[in-house]
Amino acid sequence: MNYLTLLARGIDSWNRWRDRHPHEICDLAGQDLSECYLYGGNFKNVSFKGANLQRACLIGANLQGADLSKSDLSGAYMGEANLYGADLSHARLTGTNLSGADLRAVNLQGTQIAEANIYNALLSERSPSATSPSATSPSSQSPRSLAIAHHHSNPLTKAVVAFLIGIPLLLLSNSDFFNSPGLKAAYRNAFQPEMSAKTVKPSESAAPLMLAQSLDSRSQIWSVAASTGDNTIIAAGTDNGQIQIWDKQTGKRVRTLAGHEDTVRSLAISRSNQWLVSSGSDGIKVWQLATGALLYSIPAVRSPVWTVAISPDESRFVSGDYEGNLTVWRMENGEAVYSIYQGSTVWSVAIAPDGQSFVSGGRDRIIRQWDMASAQEIKRFEGHRADVRSVAISPDAKTLASGSWDTTLKLWDLETGELQTTLSGHKSRVVSVAISPDGKRLASSSVDNTIRLWNLPQRQLITTFNNSADWILDVDFAPGNNAESLLISGGKNNRINLWQ
Repeated sequence: MNYLTLLARGIDSWNRWRDRHPHEICDLAGQDLSECYLYGGNFKNVSFKGANLQRACLIGANLQGADLSKSDLSGAYMGEANLYGADLSHARLTGTNLSGADLRAVNLQGTQIAEANIYNALLSERSPSATSPSATSPSSQSPRSLAIAHHHSNPLTKAVVAFLIGIPLLLLSNSDFFNSPGLKAAYRNAFQPEMSAKTVKPSESAAPLMLAQSLDSRSQIWSVAASTGDNTIIAAGTDNGQIQIWDKQTGKRVRTLAGHEDTVRSLAISRSNQWLVSSGSDGIKVWQLATGALLYSIPAVRSPVWTVAISPDESRFVSGDYEGNLTVWRMENGEAVYSIYQGSTVWSVAIAPDGQSFVSGGRDRIIRQWDMASAQEIKRFEGHRADVRSVAISPDAKTLASGSWDTTLKLWDLETGELQTTLSGHKSRVVSVAISPDGKRLASSSVDNTIRLWNLPQRQLITTFNNSADWILDVDFAPGNNAESLLISGGKNNRINLWQ
């Protein structure tokens, strides 16, 4: 078995094969897997000894018992990864994001972990209140717990600096962790609670949304979209490659669209409700929403297509992929108008209300605005400290909202490019943002299992929905100017929630 060839088919194909062969010993030692997309991969007991995994995406991966000794994981994304019992001896973890990862029983002897982000990582059994602000105080920590501090004051420190309390120093021998530039300043701030956004009083804002319906999809939901009009249709993309179409009024699934080989990463419905565009690891598909007929497919060239957006006049749509390509396509036939190589993963795109420009956000932490007609870059928005995972533009085209893996949201002046404010409060990566049709609300979802609803004009928190037992991967407002905004959310808890 050529494991590298198998992995090249896509992480979903790899996982299906591992499910069928759970006991086969897999060897990827010494391979160049830099910048590979391995999100949620099953690599239990796999050997990556000496492999190049620089900037690889291993978020949520199962690496329990894996051999990562002497591997280079610099700048890799390993948030929420299961590394229980893994061998990381003499590995390089400089600048690696390990937030929320399970690091229990990990061999770190001789490991370089300077400036690694280990926010909320698990090194021993967590106390029940480990995610609360009080959990960062010495009195609430178990003797072998992990205390984490966000470090903002020292510009030399690029990421979160972690402090290991009561952990044998032998585990970190020959490591340069304690030489991290911002160590002393971070230590002074280690037990200071992080400032969170002020909550808006109900009298100062539109009323908080309430849960109106909860639809059982029986599959993880990775993307959601809604149609316009009184009889709202909900589309939900699942982890098994299906697109479920639901009638909001009846709460019934009216049809299921099959065709994608694996997870449906993004969905977009045109303003007229004629077109539905979906994307995944196998490429792009364009459907007729009313009948569910597949009109055409655009195969992926080398990497998953993570995001799609349809222009207001429905003549074009834009896609962004993991390799870093932005492509503008003709809606009627799927012909490429032009393609831009951005240089790093494109996680999200949003088209301006007038259709004259669009914005993209991705792995390089920069948001770019592009001229739709000429493909020329208009301006850049810089300030996030990690991947820009989601972008949205307000209906009046004045405000650009962005959500990032640095746990924050930022609001920008779309015309000038200036940063207006930063919204804090999420405890982990923000993965989706959406703005209501009236421009009054901003919704954000995160792998901290919550949705936060913000007053956009006042730039303050309205409320937090915390009813999920797992990651909430996408949120979207139903389009239109109805007085009662409809917010759709979906995630790994197999439910589509409608908030109104």
